[in-house]
Amino acid sequence: MISMKEHSGFLIIHTGQIGDNLLTTPVIRSLRKAKPDAYIAFLTTPPNYHVFTYNPYLDEIIVLDKSMQVGAYRRFLLNIKKRRFDIVLDYLCNPRTAFITWFSDAKQRVSYDLRFRKYAYNIVVKRDPVPKYSVDFKYDLLRALDIQGDGYGLDLFIPGSAEGFAREFVSSIKKDSAPLITLSVVSRRAYKQWDPERFARLGDMLISRLGASVILLWGPGEKTYVQQVMYMMKYKPFLSPQTQSIKELAAIIRHADMHIGNDNGIKHIAIAMGTPTVTVHGPSDPVSWEPPDNPLHVWLKKDVGCGKCVPRDCKYDLKCLDAIQAEEVFTLASSLYDRIKKAAQSAV
Repeated sequence: MISMKEHSGFLIIHTGQIGDNLLTTPVIRSLRKAKPDAYIAFLTTPPNYHVFTYNPYLDEIIVLDKSMQVGAYRRFLLNIKKRRFDIVLDYLCNPRTAFITWFSDAKQRVSYDLRFRKYAYNIVVKRDPVPKYSVDFKYDLLRALDIQGDGYGLDLFIPGSAEGFAREFVSSIKKDSAPLITLSVVSRRAYKQWDPERFARLGDMLISRLGASVILLWGPGEKTYVQQVMYMMKYKPFLSPQTQSIKELAAIIRHADMHIGNDNGIKHIAIAMGTPTVTVHGPSDPVSWEPPDNPLHVWLKKDVGCGKCVPRDCKYDLKCLDAIQAEEVFTLASSLYDRIKKAAQSAV
């Protein structure tokens, strides 16, 4: 580990969901390439810890337990200040992270111009009003430091133990000529949750028409819901095994020919694994959450004439999500799979 006394120290903060944290990994890589001798730490919450393990561009993961008592939180803050980071980049910019950034006493405290919280920072970046991929949005803070971004690749490094776990499971269900497709039917946000019956119909189409082996993915607290979708299906899918971390889940997805699902964290894991994706979008903007100009990552979204959309406060009963039919998603997935096969055959 590099001594902070000898090199400049960067602290990156993001305590949001797994997908948002994963979309911040290009920032770490870009910083390391621009500042090879810098000390780079990432502050996040326990559920996100495994996003950053084995990351060669990172020196340290600092874990913030939001449930810690007052005394422990005070010691946590004092420890951050004692570290004397030169630059803090706050990518969540909520009241808690803004206070941590301000209390760090870093020379440069960088974040966005969000209401009163912007006063916690001495480098405030105006948010771009034009929609763009989330990674580009995150690169705006680096540009304020005259550091350029290093592409759109998401970094999630898989240890051998997780790869072995995945290989053992996949080898038990994989058919030589059949496509292996992972299906994520869950979302932590209701406005991103496509109808479970349509997921069941889609799964049946993938099995009966493409001859696919379909794996239904699940994480903590999701197994019962996913099993309900499984029971709605006429044809038998596979249920993913219980995993110890997102690394094992990611390793399973890496073995798949395609991933289909809601706009959620698992979709971003699939992108990081290089697995082609098909995403069902409701009111969320695909421009923000899909890699631009990448033919391996396709999506379906319906314009139902709602006008300006506020996803968390949808006044139209998610008509855009309800308008998407299983047949349409199957057609898109089938077309993508055909292109993948042709590309593979051409490469031989």
